[in-house]
Amino acid sequence: MTTADDTRPTGLGALADAREAVRVERRRVGDEREAFRAFRTRVGSIASEPIDAGDRRDASARGVAGGVDPERVRNASGYAGVADSGASVDTRAPAGSGLVAVRDAYVETVMSVPHYDVEYDDTYERSVREEFGPELCFALTRTSRFHAQYKRSLVDAVDAAIDERERFLDVIDTEAESVARAGSRLAAIDDEREAMVAEAHADADFGTLDACRARTSVLVSDVDRIAARRQRVIADAGRTLALDDDADVQAYLYQDLPVTYPVLAAVGDVGGRLDALRHSIERAASRR
Repeated sequence: MTTADDTRPTGLGALADAREAVRVERRRVGDEREAFRAFRTRVGSIASEPIDAGDRRDASARGVAGGVDPERVRNASGYAGVADSGASVDTRAPAGSGLVAVRDAYVETVMSVPHYDVEYDDTYERSVREEFGPELCFALTRTSRFHAQYKRSLVDAVDAAIDERERFLDVIDTEAESVARAGSRLAAIDDEREAMVAEAHADADFGTLDACRARTSVLVSDVDRIAARRQRVIADAGRTLALDDDADVQAYLYQDLPVTYPVLAAVGDVGGRLDALRHSIERAASRR
């Protein structure tokens, strides 16, 4: 049974928007994972090139032996922003260089996912900087040869990007299951509450009112358990996946919704209706 109140964006109606947000994000993260897998395959087929004196000077200016320190190459996986000039830097590499092949492979895979322009709209330089960190970005965009160490560091960074998205997919699947389970249970509770509103009318006898009051207390306990279970899911997601700026998974997934925690908002909505029903029953019973 659906009531007019269920369409409110902060009540049960918010759960439909939450399910859609999760569905869209899962498709996007899955597309990114597959794009990085395709990119990794193409990188594996690109031959590395010998280092030259100019590249050594570039590496020395960066203070990194060999151009890239693999211990310092990190993966931000699209969820942590790094400041950048925004300029479109092609690379200093000559035509036919492995770095050009890397760039083309990246543009044709990672930067070609359907949502790229909407979600990121980055230049090549900004994108690799955010994904792989400033040192590897420098190696890929400001040097002239695709050295073996660059290739090893890049493969490691791409593997980390894939792993990060696989972990995020696991979190999203858990979130989808949690939202669906909570939504189904809350809708059933609210249907029962609505039926009791009709039953506990002004002319109901004391026995009917007392039974409705007892059942309302049981439903309130059910709602409390749903809230507690939901809090555990939120905490588990935070431990599994750390996002930028200490944002939690719900803040990321539901950033376009009017509420950050739609399930808890629905819990509060249904709980508030149950409280109103209980007070109504108690007032009616006191007049008997």
